[in-house]
Amino acid sequence: MNTPLQRQAKAPRTLRRRLTAAVAASFATSLAASGALAFEIDAGIPDLSIRWDNTVRFNYAVRVEGRDDKIGNSPIADEGTYSFDRGDAVATRFDLLTELDVIYKKRFGGRLSAAGWYDAAYGDDSRTNPNPPFPNIPSYIGKKYSNYINRFYQGPSGEILDAFVFGRFDVGNAPTAVKAGRHSLYWGESLFLGGNLHGVAYAQNPLDLQKGFATPGVEAKELFRPLNQLSAQSQVTDTLSIAAQYLFEWESYRYPEGGTYLGPVDFAFNGPDRQFLSPALGFASRGTPVEPDQNGEFGLAARWSPEWLDGTLGFYYRNYADKLPQTFLTQVGPNNSRYNLIYADKIDLFGVSLAKNIGGVSVGAELSYRHNTPLNSQVLGIAPGLPAEGETKGPRGDTYHGLVNALGVISQTPVFDAATWAAELVWSHWAKVRSGENLFYAEGFAPCNGRDKWDGCTTKNYVGLAVAFTPTWYQAFPGVDLQAPVTFAQGLSGNAPVVFGGNEKNGNWSIGVGADVFQKYRFDLKYIDYLGRYRDNGVAVTTQNGFTTLLKDRGFVSLTFKTTF
Repeated sequence: MNTPLQRQAKAPRTLRRRLTAAVAASFATSLAASGALAFEIDAGIPDLSIRWDNTVRFNYAVRVEGRDDKIGNSPIADEGTYSFDRGDAVATRFDLLTELDVIYKKRFGGRLSAAGWYDAAYGDDSRTNPNPPFPNIPSYIGKKYSNYINRFYQGPSGEILDAFVFGRFDVGNAPTAVKAGRHSLYWGESLFLGGNLHGVAYAQNPLDLQKGFATPGVEAKELFRPLNQLSAQSQVTDTLSIAAQYLFEWESYRYPEGGTYLGPVDFAFNGPDRQFLSPALGFASRGTPVEPDQNGEFGLAARWSPEWLDGTLGFYYRNYADKLPQTFLTQVGPNNSRYNLIYADKIDLFGVSLAKNIGGVSVGAELSYRHNTPLNSQVLGIAPGLPAEGETKGPRGDTYHGLVNALGVISQTPVFDAATWAAELVWSHWAKVRSGENLFYAEGFAPCNGRDKWDGCTTKNYVGLAVAFTPTWYQAFPGVDLQAPVTFAQGLSGNAPVVFGGNEKNGNWSIGVGADVFQKYRFDLKYIDYLGRYRDNGVAVTTQNGFTTLLKDRGFVSLTFKTTF
């Protein structure tokens, strides 16, 4: 039974847990997720609970923004914007999520979940740019999508997500929980995608951003890709808990692939076959990724809730492998080049967090230090040969990251019945370059000679902001609750030193309306668009400040239906 102190310490944390999932899902996927009911199975065995949920979702999305010819005239970004014309359906996607939970005496059990999908908007043939000579230099050989694209975009296909067992027991007087198998952990207090990229939970789970971008309405639990691991948590005292994890599996992020509607550059990441460089150099083929070992990542955490603080302090150490790549081009012979995705490992992260309720507002903060982390390099920057096994050739160094966020609930006003809101400010700073200095794409370093932050060059400091606001009208119609979610994220100052960490003036925004019908059926209509700044020569983009700048002509409207049975 919880003591008053435990309930008091958990209060801000409980509010954060309730709102974080909704905020993260709405921002990362540009559409808020709705609640779901469980289907209980009576096995006729006392103390045995079996719950089986099946969530079906259909998403229809249409491009409504006209093409930016300067993006379309860029040989590294043409295929994404030419993959669909204005007025075309960019998604006609059906998704199924099935979840099975078995629990005995509320102490032991297991979970199995799987996802399946099919999108009729994608066929076998890739869509190529009609501007000469681009139709002759597609990133997909023979203008045929690769098997990777056919599986993860078109389908029909599927995959196992969670697959773990758990047990709860006492170690002495300390209640302890252990999980083994494929599952996800998320430490710290970050709320939004930008916060995750700068938080203590960075790379703790690979994120499925391809699914998130393609499927507005996807739940946060589907974006955090589970990994095979062993984890444990123990409540040592009323005010102190400790946790640990050891991973037996590594996977990279999934990101919108080149040549698909939301693929910002043609060569990225795992789908395309090649990238055209120039008439003199020809094509660079996509090589085998340089990946870390499957096992060896681990982490330790402690959460302390002393009475005098009226909140919770967290302390963290993680040794991990990155799940976002650096990309390097290697010339292996005359007119023979290859580019490889390189994932760094043996990165140390030290972090501290704070969760506290202040005046009815749940406030969170983090400060972390990454030792030997990968730093930004020029896209297709030339690397001096492929790395040896266990080694990376990209720039690496030390960085600091911080965030502060707040979330809360607004009670009834003359304008709406209730509302949730959240805001998060992130900061990063590079402190030291340890290796690969000649490849660090930053102001004052060789790759940025004659360039500045508007060309994407890393600056010493970066600050970014994300906000979300969702008013609700209960029983706007009989059995119907209405919501109007709005989200906005943008880099405010400078460019982050880490991959996809953020860029000044780069971001995204969305606005929409959602309806919960009889608390069972969810409908969402939303407009999603992207922000950014690039430089051009009057005809084509020459440099851009951030990858997603190249999506600034990809505004689309999405209608999603979802229900659980």
